[in-house]
Amino acid sequence: MFKVIFLMVCLFLASTGNGLSQDAPYRLDDIVVTAARTETLLREAPANITVITSDEIEQKGAATLIDVFNEEPGVSTKSFTGTVKQSSIDMRGYGEAAPQNVLFLIDGRRVNNVDMSGADLAQIPVAMIERIEIYRGSASVMFGDNASAGAINIILKKGEGRPNVIAKMLAGSYNTFVPSLSVSGGYEKFSYFLLTSSYDTDGYRENQALQMKDVFGNFSVDPLKNLTLNIKAGHHKDRYGMPGAVLWQNLINGTAKRTDASTPLDNASTEDNFIDLETVIKLAEDVKLSIGGSYRNRHSASYFYSSGTFFGVPWTSESKGMGRLETYGFTPRIVIDRPLYRFKNTFTMGFDYYKSPTTLDTSGGFSFFGFTPTQTLADITKTDYGVYANEKFYPFDNLILDIGYRTHKAAYDATYTDYVTPSLSTAYRAHDRKEAFRASINYLFSKTGNAFITYAKGFRFPSTDELINTQTGMITTDLRPQTGWEINVGARWNPFKRFGGSLTLFQSKNDDEIFYNPFTFTNSNYERTRRRGIETQMNFLVTKDIKLGIGYTYTEAKFDGSQLINNTDVDGNDIPLVPKNKFSSNISYSFNNFVVNLIAVYTGNRYAISDQLNNHRKLPGHTTCDFNISYKYKGFEALFGIKNLTNTEYSEFGVASTTSSRINLYPSPERNYFLKLTYAFGL
Repeated sequence: MFKVIFLMVCLFLASTGNGLSQDAPYRLDDIVVTAARTETLLREAPANITVITSDEIEQKGAATLIDVFNEEPGVSTKSFTGTVKQSSIDMRGYGEAAPQNVLFLIDGRRVNNVDMSGADLAQIPVAMIERIEIYRGSASVMFGDNASAGAINIILKKGEGRPNVIAKMLAGSYNTFVPSLSVSGGYEKFSYFLLTSSYDTDGYRENQALQMKDVFGNFSVDPLKNLTLNIKAGHHKDRYGMPGAVLWQNLINGTAKRTDASTPLDNASTEDNFIDLETVIKLAEDVKLSIGGSYRNRHSASYFYSSGTFFGVPWTSESKGMGRLETYGFTPRIVIDRPLYRFKNTFTMGFDYYKSPTTLDTSGGFSFFGFTPTQTLADITKTDYGVYANEKFYPFDNLILDIGYRTHKAAYDATYTDYVTPSLSTAYRAHDRKEAFRASINYLFSKTGNAFITYAKGFRFPSTDELINTQTGMITTDLRPQTGWEINVGARWNPFKRFGGSLTLFQSKNDDEIFYNPFTFTNSNYERTRRRGIETQMNFLVTKDIKLGIGYTYTEAKFDGSQLINNTDVDGNDIPLVPKNKFSSNISYSFNNFVVNLIAVYTGNRYAISDQLNNHRKLPGHTTCDFNISYKYKGFEALFGIKNLTNTEYSEFGVASTTSSRINLYPSPERNYFLKLTYAFGL
């Protein structure tokens, strides 16, 4: 760690020479909406926020959303299947529970599922993304549940000007084929952006195939001078295999291959549809009312098979689950950008209502000296009500005070029906209320820099299947909501034309953090946890043609306070699946119509999940390198890339046994190639 910091200091000092004529590489004038649910300049946001543009996504050669985040400081990716399905993003060191603590939004609309699966990152095609805003740190005040670690807001593309058609095609290793076609434009008071795309791959491992199809639309119309109507709609459908884990020891002794599937028949499918309506009314020059409504309908199906022998007698089992999720959202918001006395002031107030009825129908059987059938039906509705307000006040032109507050109620209504054993059927109702608070001071010490300090209190409610086991009907009545506080100190600065960057220090503590206890097979509360760390990003214009980006993250996530897990005190132990160190670098060289990119990412070692006792060996750290070269001429662009250039063998995900020293791994892909072609033309 100290060697890395020393290297960064040396690079900083080396960059303090004569500036170049180009624009600074770190953009402080980007417009972001995630910090306060209204447009603001990046340097006026009191948090560590990164903006990833569509051009930057294209330069990465990203085929799915998970490809976008790999090199971002303070962000780590994890995948069960090795593809974008069943993948998750972790920020601030939440490990296994990251899907429930990182909130994903599409233009401000929540897309996290109310169960433990979190957000489905496969449902958002990258060709539809205009930019991504990564907000690190508690965002409970503005967005409520699931935002303990931060929020990621995906802004969709809009149309403008003359009709424009963009055709894209990506082909690569593992029989990967990703075509897309978009049409966009605008005429007077109407704009549109339409996209159709698909994704097809056999995957790196056996039974890792994934097929996806998407249709998206984004429309806007101004029927009156002070009235705007926005309509977004999307359809997503996929089918995928679930290869399961590979025993680490079997990989070492050569009895298994990284590409093997331990569950060669397990598979699942998803269909996800949504429509999002927003009416924006300009009540006055400095008063804007937004009334949003959304509906989502998601169907899923999963099939699991297993077999074996017991004292020479064969046995088999099979089960299937059919799930349905609906989400109704209503999100009115008013923004008043009006001076208070003679001081600049922006006040935001809103109400969030989400109702999510879910149904899970499971059935199966176990064959062993006969057949034992099972069939259950779980109906669970989670309803969220939240009222929030945020005051952004400028006592001086270069000083901003930001104060926000939210009160939030979550209600659960569940029934569980066991058709085989009716006596196990149950019903449950519960509700709870929590508050969130945020206060910050942001000093704009120049037009090219700012420094901030932010204190925030947040919360997380249990997901539906943390509270109620949809397989057994067991209700965890003593499971409490998670609460915590966090402090961030950070700065962004473009001191010279050739250098810019950011640095954030953070510390947080949680009470009653929700986790899965692998020893009791139940969801429980940690007494206390704490996290602290450093997130830094530096960008250099080495010459007019060479750009260099360096990022480093140090994250310490530990149990805090005397606490017993399996009769063992884990005070001071590391929280599993959280690497302490992450280092990334990206060098880009432009010449004529070519751009060459080389990206290297180091992820440190970490304990596998279910190893709260820290008595297994760690998953080893790994370094991956990606290379791509692109050529652009008028409306045509070609990009060739190599992922995992050095053919590193690694696994993002591992699960430790609670009864032995065994660890199950989910191997990530080795070296693979892709070619992407894009052609754009106007009509």
